[in-house]
Amino acid sequence: MTDTRTLVPAAIFGDGMILQRDKECRVFGKASDEVTAVLEKDGKREEFKVPVTDGKFVCAIGTHEAGTGYKLTISAAGESVSYEDVCFGDVYYLSGQSNMELPVYRTLDVTEEEVRSSDYPYVRQYLLMPEYRLDPSKEADLPKNPWTKAQGEDLMQFSAVGFFAAKRLYDKLKIPIGLVHAAQGGASIEAWMPLDLLDSFGDFREKAKPFMEDGTVQEFLKNQDITQAAWVDKLGSDLGKGFENGIPEDAEDINVPFIRSSQNDRFFGSIWFYREFEIEDEIKGDDVFLYLGEMIDSDITYVNGREVGTTPYCYPSRKYHFPSEVLKKGKNLIAVRLVVEHGCHAFLPDHPYFISIGGKKTDLTGKWKYKTGTRTNIEKDPFFMAQWIPSALYQSSVLPVRNLAMKGIWWYQGESNANDPARYDEKFKAMVLKFREVFGDDLPVICTVMADFDDPSNGKAGDIAAGFSDNGLTIQEGWKTVQEMQLNAPSMVPLCEAVSAKDLSEPFELHPQNKSILGARFAEKAMKWV
Repeated sequence: MTDTRTLVPAAIFGDGMILQRDKECRVFGKASDEVTAVLEKDGKREEFKVPVTDGKFVCAIGTHEAGTGYKLTISAAGESVSYEDVCFGDVYYLSGQSNMELPVYRTLDVTEEEVRSSDYPYVRQYLLMPEYRLDPSKEADLPKNPWTKAQGEDLMQFSAVGFFAAKRLYDKLKIPIGLVHAAQGGASIEAWMPLDLLDSFGDFREKAKPFMEDGTVQEFLKNQDITQAAWVDKLGSDLGKGFENGIPEDAEDINVPFIRSSQNDRFFGSIWFYREFEIEDEIKGDDVFLYLGEMIDSDITYVNGREVGTTPYCYPSRKYHFPSEVLKKGKNLIAVRLVVEHGCHAFLPDHPYFISIGGKKTDLTGKWKYKTGTRTNIEKDPFFMAQWIPSALYQSSVLPVRNLAMKGIWWYQGESNANDPARYDEKFKAMVLKFREVFGDDLPVICTVMADFDDPSNGKAGDIAAGFSDNGLTIQEGWKTVQEMQLNAPSMVPLCEAVSAKDLSEPFELHPQNKSILGARFAEKAMKWV
């Protein structure tokens, strides 16, 4: 539907927003006539006007010290919109991929006490989910997401790295800290760069060409979902046949945790895993918590025949809460239907496996049973992400905020480039310099040295039993190459610092939960430029 309003400020402007202190700030958007911006606080009023060019406006609203409690009103052609609780502080642009995107709630295994005691109303986040548009002549719109405060349940959705850094900056500076959270899981560095910049690194235009027309990205992703769903549907023959209700007589033994990734016997399909446990006491009314570590790939988990949780892909921890009425005194059964998409399947070592009832934990490692559900011998098509398309995020997440004043850029990326690390350092330098050109400011950047990671699906490990981590990590050469380049980034890029996450991971953990420690390292570096 066409927007017929005569005034449409960019969607990043909203109640509770944080604007950059001590820099000329601008409000921007679309309008049909001259725009007036009015900033008010404590009876004081500042007014700013700007003409409209080609239906767009960029209105400077002056430079202000850190402060809270402002009201901003933007008017044009008889329409106006007002924003309350506007603040001035330091604003950081969060970019990269999933380890920057990872939300606070995914770190609670190691941060729960810190998170539950956190209350930071002046640490706020705007979530920039991209509207993918690659045609340079048609600018992508920003999402209509609110500025949320680092409090309660809203805090759980913050970038964990961003929050744990921002809270420490707030503790030291006592000024509002804003996070423009643009990171996208799986993103390649090429997605953050314009095509003309990528021309010197290879033929990336050919990769982007199928997606240049409006709507082609969305249509491709829609068709991919249909294809992926069709593969899953082929495995449905073992659902609804009672596999979740009891252990089949021909089920075999297996020890949990484990990894099976042998290239000589790659499996595609579904496998059922079973574990019995005893409850000696009467069941009380407490909720039950089942923690099944991390698995490869997706699962549906049942207790006594009732579904208690499901996770559609391999990376998140399996944390399932369910009512105690599902349980019974005596023998109980956990049944897990694991869908294996790419040959490797696992209950990964060095993760928790237990059930907690009324605060009493029962360890679930050790002997389980398993039985094949459906075997297809056909690998699921690789999942394609829009954030792999060259220039996709530059067009959709960088250019739309080019007029926003900010304090700095925080970057955590590289995992998606580890298989092809050639000239990653040169790309990073070129990208940063382009960001500074676009934002019109020599913004300092903090980059992350990726955490060590041993990919359990690479097939090199074969069948691995519990305790494998004692044998050490096997990190692929491309991964180590990117890490070295990230460590050396400050020597190549002016106004750049590097923080290391190398020591924060557990074996086979792509998304280390120790984001609080990493956030502290970010905050320490950021203080250099306050």
